Order: sequence, then C-alpha cells, then structure tokens
Amino acid sequence: MKIGRSLGTLTLLALMATVLLVIACAAPTPAAVPTSAPAPTSAPAPTKAAALKPITFQAGYLAQGNISFVAAYVAKEKGFFADEGLDVTIEHSSPGGGEQAQRLVAKDIEFTTQTGADYVWQQAHNKPPFVAVEVFGHNNDEALLVLDDSPIKTLADLKGKKVGFKPAESAQPPWLLAMLKAAGLDFKDVNLVQIGFDPRVILPDFGEGRVDAMQVFRSNEPDTLERLGFKSRLFKPSDVGVNFLGQLYITNKDFVQSDPEMIRSFVKATTKALAWALDPANKKEVTDIVMKYAGDKADRAHQEFIWTTEAAYVTGPSTQQVGLGYVSDDEWNKMMQYMVDFGSIDAPVPLAQIWDPQFVKSAYGK
Repeated sequence: MKIGRSLGTLTLLALMATVLLVIACAAPTPAAVPTSAPAPTSAPAPTKAAALKPITFQAGYLAQGNISFVAAYVAKEKGFFADEGLDVTIEHSSPGGGEQAQRLVAKDIEFTTQTGADYVWQQAHNKPPFVAVEVFGHNNDEALLVLDDSPIKTLADLKGKKVGFKPAESAQPPWLLAMLKAAGLDFKDVNLVQIGFDPRVILPDFGEGRVDAMQVFRSNEPDTLERLGFKSRLFKPSDVGVNFLGQLYITNKDFVQSDPEMIRSFVKATTKALAWALDPANKKEVTDIVMKYAGDKADRAHQEFIWTTEAAYVTGPSTQQVGLGYVSDDEWNKMMQYMVDFGSIDAPVPLAQIWDPQFVKSAYGK
C-alpha cells in the first residue's frame, strides 16, 4: 500500500509539474513596470535625431541671402536635411579669408560654396582636391558698375579709367577681360585697383575718386547704393555674349569615395529646399529664414533683394532636362574656353575632374 500510494503521489506530482510547465510556457511574459510610468504624451518616442549624421556646411561669405546659402538655410529650417538623415551645422566665412577652402582640404567641413570662374581657375592652377556637386548660377552675378551720372557710357569709355576689382582666387577676373576685349581694350588699357566689398568706394566724397567703375555683384551693391540715394548703371558680361557659371556647392573628392550617400542626401535636401524657396507662396517665409541667419541688424528688404535677384539665375535649359542644381557639360566647357581665350587658364580642365553630376541626377531619380 505504501508503494502504491507513493507511486500515485509521484504520478500526481509529475502531472502537476507538467501542467505548470505548460502553463508557464504558454503564459505571456509580464511587462516590466517602471517605477514611475510616464504619460503616453511624454513617453520618449523614437526620433530621427538619434540617427542623424553630423556634417558641416560653411558658406563662402558672411550670413546673407545668397541663393546657395538660402538653399542650406531652408533645408535646415524646414527639416529637409533631417528627412535625409543629416544634422547640418551651418557656418560662415570672413570676406576674403579663404578659411573654408583650407578646412575643406583638411576635411574639417563637408561642403562650401564658390563661384564658377574662381573654382575653375583654382582647379587649373592649384588643383585642390575638390569637386562640384550642385550649381546655383547659370549666369554669373558679377558686373561692372558706374554711377548713373558717370561719363562712362560704353565699355570703350573705360580706357584710361580706374577700374576696381575684387581679387578672389584669380587675380584678374576673366569675365572682365572678356568684356574689355569686346570693346577693343585689354587690362593694360585700364588702371586696375583692388577694392573690397564696400560699394561706397565709388562715391566721389567717400571714395575720393579712387575708382571710376567697379566690379559688383548684381544682387548686392546696386541695391545698397540705391538705398544710399545713388543710382547706378551696369555693364554685364552677357551684354557682350559672355556667360560664366555662378555659385556652386563643392566638396572634397575623398567624400565621393568614402561617403557618397552623405553627398547624395545633402544634394537631395538642398535641391528640394531650392524648389520650395522658388515657390512665390513661400517668399515671406524664405526671407524670415534668411533673417534668422543674417541677424537683426541686417536690412530685411536688402536681404530679400539679394536672394530674389539670384533666384533668377538658377534655371536654364539644362535644368529643364534634369532639374534644379544641374548644369550641362556644354555650359562648363564654354566657360572654360572663354577662360582659355582670355588668358585666365592655359587649357580647359578635364570636366570629369571638377564636376560630378551623379548626385543631382539621383535627386530626380535619373
């Protein structure tokens, strides 16, 4: 009897253990209960910020409404960079300092800006490890300015006159030489005077006759002088059939190999931002965004003049083929041939070395 009861007891215990094991396996694992459970609205939700890739864009000048700056400002403020997985720090450069190029060589930044002719001149003479990945100007913004009452009525009238120029990377602007050549002149026929970025240098009282004509950016100095009460006239390269590319985004060639997706994301976000900025319905907000960077002391109307003027340069026949940010090989080659013809460079730079259109094309699925 003892043996039977022991077997029965063991059988019952075994059965109960089996049942408990089955129940334990089948039952869901209870959720851990936090010490202080937050309300649903305050619970930490997964965000893209944790996965964003930090990079730096250093604009090539002080904070203002240049269209290549605007694309980055808008992309950051409207969340287009974040949508593409980027956390972009936007920095600026001192006039003529050139620190942005030095930092790009060292790969301390990922992107900066440069104008087409200066970029090609630099590539032809110094061969920095840069490549252009997006273009904002199918027309260059530069021109020669004279005061409205100046006796200089044609380019030929510049002979013997003092012409102010802003030395960037190239000591003598090739577009200026092209204009002089069209009038039968050369650099030796004018007195070149190096100037800065203050347009008042052309005013008789302020400038004390230092220059008779000067290089300006159409989107900037004419409006500044107008606000000071001085009307002006412009001689543009396009007046003599010359056209150079305007603002570009450039990056270090090493990034093309090491992190092409970063470049692709940056270009996609900025082309989207540019399209958004060009929508007339967004004009006020674009200027609001520019002023956030330019600061309270900046003149709002002048900043709006800058970016709206330059917005007219961002489209051309090639953008109709691909999209904003793109420029054709033909446009590059024509500009470089002008530079060869007028002695700025000895020979065209192989285009594959200085322009990589794959990133703009990929922004449009091409």
